[in-house]
Amino acid sequence: MKPLVSIIIPAYNAAATLPATINSALQQLSNEYDIEIIIVNDGSTDNTAEVLGSFKEQCAIITTTNQGVSAARTTGLKHAKGGYIQYLDSDDLLIPGKIKQQLDALIDSQADIAYCDWQKFTQKDEEIAITETITKQINGDPIIDIFTNFWCPPAALLYARKIVDKISWNPNLPIIQDARYLLDAAISGGKIVYTPGVQAQYRTQQNNSLSQRDNLAFTKDCFINAKELYTLWEHDIKTDAAKKDALINVLRNCITEFSIKDKTLFNQAINLLLKISPGYIPAQPGIHQSLSRLLGFKNAEKIASFKRKLTK
Repeated sequence: MKPLVSIIIPAYNAAATLPATINSALQQLSNEYDIEIIIVNDGSTDNTAEVLGSFKEQCAIITTTNQGVSAARTTGLKHAKGGYIQYLDSDDLLIPGKIKQQLDALIDSQADIAYCDWQKFTQKDEEIAITETITKQINGDPIIDIFTNFWCPPAALLYARKIVDKISWNPNLPIIQDARYLLDAAISGGKIVYTPGVQAQYRTQQNNSLSQRDNLAFTKDCFINAKELYTLWEHDIKTDAAKKDALINVLRNCITEFSIKDKTLFNQAINLLLKISPGYIPAQPGIHQSLSRLLGFKNAEKIASFKRKLTK
């Protein structure tokens, strides 16, 4: 029996970009495996439904009230029959041959997740402009690198169903839920394999992309993520320096952003960092380190916050 790959596309007010996205999925057809395309219309108010009508013979279309992208992906997964899962956002593209290359890699290496190189692009009228090619690979401990440093869009990933069935989409993280999903797969023991070459394209200028226009909202998600991982790793960090340092690094980034925009979260992030590392002193030499030694990290951050606001 040939493998079945389920391509799940959540769509909200995506009429302008859906045809190209669906066609890029249809171009993954192969004699070596089967595909099913499941599109979840998440309560769109534009003409997404009309656009989807043109693809009803080739795709399974599910219409729901608006519940957000995590719920839409979860709905799509509930209807998916495949042993392999390709999540694809409604404005992104798969390069021809993408699924074949990653499916072969998953089967040959008995891995759970495949990831590839990818490109950022913009589009004006019919003209697509590539703005960046990302060839970054996961380094060291996948859990630490995914938490602190590595990201790729869902289009660049292919999951085996056996790992997907162990995890779920986190509704508390409206912006970074895809990063957390990959992280949870790694935490659940998922084996990750890299497939070289550009195999996915990520659209960067869509107005409905919250993560691209609201850095404070993105940082709030990162803080929630850090708090959840602290709960998960609370006992580990007593002996695992890598996890402890990862949490501190993420929290310091949150503190910097919150210091300008949200005083309450600024204090909460500092308090969590000091709970993880009482008496924390920044390792990097400089005035912040000196002030932390003299006044304590919290007071040093308050001074730094004042300076950031003046120079903002």
